[in-house]
Amino acid sequence: MSGKVNLKPRTMMYPSPAVIASAYDEYGKADACTLAFAAMCSHQPPAVMIAINSTAKRKTLKSILEREEFVLGFPTVDQVAETDYIGMASRYDVDKLEKVGFTTTKAKEVNAPIINEMK
Repeated sequence: MSGKVNLKPRTMMYPSPAVIASAYDEYGKADACTLAFAAMCSHQPPAVMIAINSTAKRKTLKSILEREEFVLGFPTVDQVAETDYIGMASRYDVDKLEKVGFTTTKAKEVNAPIINEMK
């Protein structure tokens, strides 16, 4: 007997650090969402992959798909409350970045907003 067990499909990879993806919306306004999944998928060329639930109405996902560019921010342990809020609120309802006091600067390499308070 091999000692291996077949499991039903389910989430198995954890813990995964929270990251914040940011992009410009159709009006050029910065938008962001908290993600529980991001990973390096290539070193040359440098590339990351992210996962955003597409079954719900997600404004940031819409922005990323339209612009095809985004930036990842890496929140610190001191930014847990802000990170949680950005993951719970919708840009359709409120300017999440303004609400938590985060500011942005246009990235140099891509057309996406860098959250200044992130690493």
